[in-house]
Amino acid sequence: MESHVQHLPRAVCDVDGNAEAVTDWESHHAQARQAIDEGDLALAQDQLDRAERLARELKQYSIRWIAELLSWIGETEGEAAVEAALRQFGERNLADRATPEHDWWSVPAEVRAKVVARAMLANGAGVELSEDDENIVMSFRCGSGGWLVDSGAYDGLLTLTESGPRTFGRDSMWVYCAHCSVNNEIQAVETTGRLTSVEFPSERPGEPCVRHVYRDPDDIPEEIYVRIGKTKPVFSEV
Repeated sequence: MESHVQHLPRAVCDVDGNAEAVTDWESHHAQARQAIDEGDLALAQDQLDRAERLARELKQYSIRWIAELLSWIGETEGEAAVEAALRQFGERNLADRATPEHDWWSVPAEVRAKVVARAMLANGAGVELSEDDENIVMSFRCGSGGWLVDSGAYDGLLTLTESGPRTFGRDSMWVYCAHCSVNNEIQAVETTGRLTSVEFPSERPGEPCVRHVYRDPDDIPEEIYVRIGKTKPVFSEV
C-alpha cells in the first residue's frame, strides 16, 4: 500500500501524505455549512481549508496536464500542430463569442474590463488596474500559465521557438500561453473582424501578464495586429 500512496495525487492524501477518504469540494462545503449551522466554527474552517486545498491541487493537476499534452504535440508533430490543436478547441468551444448577442464592443470598456478581471480572479490571479483616456490596463499574476512559469514547473515542458503570430512575434513563448495568441487574439479577429483585448503574457518568472482593454477599437495600434499576422481593419467597414 505504501508504494501506491506515494503516487497518489496530493489532493487525496492528508498533510502527511497518507491516503484519506476521497471527497469532492462540494462535500466539504456542505459539511462546512452544516458545521456553521451547528456553531462549530473550527470544523467549518477545517472543511473550507480542505475544499480550498482540493480545488487548488486539482486545478494545478489539470493545468499541468494541458501543458504536457501541448508539449507532446509540439515535440512530436511540430509547433504548427500546437496551433492547430488550439484552433480546434476554439472552433468547438469558443464560437459563441462571435455571435451577434455577444458584441464585445457594444458595452463600455469598464464593463469589458470587469469581465476580464473576474475571469482572472477566478483563475487565482491578483489583478492591478490602471487607466487613461485610451484604455484600461490590467496587470496580474496569472493563476494558470503564469503559475507554471513562477513555480518552476516548465522544466521538461515545451517553449515555442518559431517566431510568428502564435508567439506574438516573440523569439520564444511558453507553450501553455499560446492559447492567449491563438484563441484570444488570432481567432477573435478571424471570427469577429477585430480584437477584443490585447495581451502580453509574461516573458520570465516573476513578471506579471498584462492585458489592455481599449475604449475605442480604432485606438488599438496597427503593430498589435501585425504581430499576430493580421491587418488592422477599417472599423467603419466591420
